[in-house]
Amino acid sequence: MAEPASAPLVCIVVLNYNGREHLEYCLPTIVATDYQSLTFVMVDNASSDDSGQYVQQTFPQFSVLRSPVNVGWSGGNNLGIAYARRIGAQYIILANNDIRVDKRWVGAAVSVAQQDPRIGIVGFRILEPRGADEDAGFAQAVADWLGLQVVEARWVDGMAMFVRTSLFEQIGLIDEGFFAYAEDNDLERRARKAGYRIVTTNVPVWHRGQASFGRTPLRAAALQIRNNLRLSLKHDSALGVLYQLLRHFAKGCLPFVKVDGSDPVARRLRPSNVAVNFALLIYAIIWNLWHLPETLRRRHEDVRRAQATRHYLSLG
Repeated sequence: MAEPASAPLVCIVVLNYNGREHLEYCLPTIVATDYQSLTFVMVDNASSDDSGQYVQQTFPQFSVLRSPVNVGWSGGNNLGIAYARRIGAQYIILANNDIRVDKRWVGAAVSVAQQDPRIGIVGFRILEPRGADEDAGFAQAVADWLGLQVVEARWVDGMAMFVRTSLFEQIGLIDEGFFAYAEDNDLERRARKAGYRIVTTNVPVWHRGQASFGRTPLRAAALQIRNNLRLSLKHDSALGVLYQLLRHFAKGCLPFVKVDGSDPVARRLRPSNVAVNFALLIYAIIWNLWHLPETLRRRHEDVRRAQATRHYLSLG
């Protein structure tokens, strides 16, 4: 894919927490990206392993930002977004440390976003391991890729998300009240309400999954459930919030309700036995009640920003 002479600057932000083993297969594919106007930064979320030293020694193309504490997916990516804005990047890619990418991914996303200033977020075709198929057909998908296809999307996976920098300037950064899980959904809902389009491409990206929370399933489940409820409180009506409460109770506490075991989000809603799952739901409800004033304040601020952005985009 030909790159224009005045190609916009893209900053790839790789978020890492104790992910040395993942960086070893992730970063070689990222630095092989076939796009010249590119800069790289790794945000290290207070890792206790040697991730930062490894990246500095092995991948000098990367700047390394170290957070003194683990501020999660939201806070870590916000540090990377701030860095990208300071250096004047027009587009930002938020990338987890457990992905492998097709070298054409950035060029394809730029070509799509440049077609319409209302395209705020571009996603990719995500392939994940299924059973013994560790590669999940990624190598074959790369070899078989014949050309760019783009479709409108309701959701884009947060592990590889291409975002117009001005979107953050208009609707705000990632909501750090989520820490991990549902924050990408919140960003996308805010973007749509502000009048931005979200699209996905057929460029393949491989994602291992569970790199950060795979060893702590109960913590992952607690974060998923509480943040799902917070997402509903930020965006849904009272009936919508009630529906989410009943849905989470059914999926976590009623054994006869089926859960898709191949879906990692669904699995996090039923991590253990009924008693443990019910306790996690009660925790999520109490947490959200405690933080309700701040959640409602953020909801009001998001509405105000969305209205202002819609007006701005209509003028353009």
